[in-house]
Amino acid sequence: MKTRISADIIRRFEPLGEVFIDEPLARHTTFRTGGPADVMVIPSGVGELAELVRICTEHGLPRTVIGGGSNLLVGDRGIRGVTVCVSADSLGKSGLSIEGDSVLSSASLCKKEFVTACAGEGLAGMEFMAGIPGCMGGGIIMNAGTVDGNFADILNRIEYVNAAGEVKRLEVTPSMARYRRLDVEEGAVITAGWFRLRRADDPDALRQRIREILDERAKKHPLDYPSAGSVFKNPDGRFSWKLINDAGLKGRRVGGAMVSELHTNFIINAGGASSADVRGLIEIIREKVYTIYGVTLEPEVRLIGEF
Repeated sequence: MKTRISADIIRRFEPLGEVFIDEPLARHTTFRTGGPADVMVIPSGVGELAELVRICTEHGLPRTVIGGGSNLLVGDRGIRGVTVCVSADSLGKSGLSIEGDSVLSSASLCKKEFVTACAGEGLAGMEFMAGIPGCMGGGIIMNAGTVDGNFADILNRIEYVNAAGEVKRLEVTPSMARYRRLDVEEGAVITAGWFRLRRADDPDALRQRIREILDERAKKHPLDYPSAGSVFKNPDGRFSWKLINDAGLKGRRVGGAMVSELHTNFIINAGGASSADVRGLIEIIREKVYTIYGVTLEPEVRLIGEF
């Protein structure tokens, strides 16, 4: 059921950034699916974000945070309450500051911009991000990465707004790092991260390596179709794509959703897919892989909203 948010509260949101009513979330996800947000707010700065969180807490309003939408499956009935969008259009500007080998990045900065700027300065250690979609904040909170590295390897400190609407800073330690997750207090909205990189011995070789990574991803991943990237986490000692492939699920479809024939840990929107199609295909994959191999695949993609 749609959350009732009074006109008075909407007016309190308006000075904090852009406010949208019944905003289609298909416009904000890389799957290009999803129903409407009751209210979406794109905060114009960290202070505005903190005030937005305080208002939601004060009135008991459900609050959902999204970033670049690259790791999300939003239900076809949308998201109730307030959807906070921390993407390239939020937090004032997508800021980046480089001093020596230390890099400060806004959560709203795209990973592509981060990689390009750091490579331009001859800074190495972030190459694993090349080709990973989405914003830096999402990469931080989910400790995004590849076999070549992850965010926690180079992350020193974070800034975030907690559930009480307070702006906090926290040193990042190795014990906080989990597979596809960073241990931060529940309800935290990441606003910035400080990274420690290293000077490349050969900046030209660094940039060539990034081009190679991008070329390799283009060959292996179905980049011509809407998707959310890798759907499942890799189980211990196994690869999800191989389990799905060997289970005979390559090309399997539910409506407009299809297991990619190029990389079987991708579900693509092959045309006109609904979120229900994607979710149904996820469940078929999990059931068949468990039946054949006794392995329970855990989704890496976040399923949010009402289906």
